[in-house]
Amino acid sequence: MNSNIAPTGSDWIDGIDNNYVMVLNDADLHALCAQWKNCQYLAMDTEFIRTTTFFPQVGLVQVNAGKGNYLIDPLEIADWGAFCELMVDPAITKVFHSCSEDLQVFMAVMQLVPSPVFDTQIAASLLNLGFGCSYQNLVRHYLEIDLPKGETRSDWLQRPLYDRQLNYAALDVACLPSIYLAQQASLSEAGRLTWLEEECRTLIDQYQRELEGDFSGMLLGLKGAWQLNQRQLGVLKKLTEWRELRARKRDKPRNWIIKEKQLIDIARLCPADIGELRRIDDLGKNFIRHEGNEVIDLVQQALTMDEEMLPDPIPDPLDGGAKNRLKRAQQFARNRAEELELPTEMLIRKRWLITLMQNLRDSASASEDDLLPGELRGWRYDQLMPGLVEAIKK
Repeated sequence: MNSNIAPTGSDWIDGIDNNYVMVLNDADLHALCAQWKNCQYLAMDTEFIRTTTFFPQVGLVQVNAGKGNYLIDPLEIADWGAFCELMVDPAITKVFHSCSEDLQVFMAVMQLVPSPVFDTQIAASLLNLGFGCSYQNLVRHYLEIDLPKGETRSDWLQRPLYDRQLNYAALDVACLPSIYLAQQASLSEAGRLTWLEEECRTLIDQYQRELEGDFSGMLLGLKGAWQLNQRQLGVLKKLTEWRELRARKRDKPRNWIIKEKQLIDIARLCPADIGELRRIDDLGKNFIRHEGNEVIDLVQQALTMDEEMLPDPIPDPLDGGAKNRLKRAQQFARNRAEELELPTEMLIRKRWLITLMQNLRDSASASEDDLLPGELRGWRYDQLMPGLVEAIKK
């Protein structure tokens, strides 16, 4: 490697080796990848901006392989091939803190989802250090060091980047190896390392489906969708998938294309022409002019779709009589979380409970195991069943 990647930055900050190496060309990145391919893990982070775009605009990719901090400037890299191979190498664990947005960066820049992943925020929850624990708090817990937070909202696309930005970026990976190794040992000792692996694998699978263009699950996240009949849900599914593709093509936030409420309103009305489409509140003239005919076509396609192709009905919300059963189930879950020394939010979420209760209410003929939401399978099943279902049925 040439002299352009000599270490820069401050030597040590409060006991942390904060030297960093700038990676500014393909040749240096390839040379580093040749070294990193023999590593058991890579501690990683990204810096990006995402305010007026659908995709994150990446400004830096940081890597620490156990010694030394490397700041890759994506604006200078044309060939990510060798780096991509590392990102999907099953023998190299990619270590992140709160990785969801970082995974979106890799999807946008490299069209892949890194795997396998170890998320130190998830690990912190499984070790009862708090739900949604920040990186700063983890560093304080494991290393007794207070990190600065000043560059969180920096302009990471400006060039040149300021020294304070680069130091901040290096610190984001400088501590990760120590935290990862400590958490890995603690989880293994507690018999929870497989829980962490399951959680991270579920997250990876979710983003992999999105990367492959499967947007079918987005329908379930829309408020008010349960009020629609099955045919209207078919319309909403078409419109939701269309909006997702349009937002990605234009690189604009989803709500800049069309808001969720307007999607619901169109699905409810099922307009047959532009005149009927104009009846939708707050639907702008420009949208109707440029997108109206395509929206009408999508509505008509859904209205003529074979019944077996329509989405399943979305269960109605729980009625008032179910509130006491929900409270009993929540109390059971809180007690169980306390026994397990877990944050309650890590063990179960209210929406999972509601889904389970809806399934039990609407599908009496199915076995209880078949009615469990995906989130309540795996390690959570072993910790919650059958007591959770019994609490609901009391």
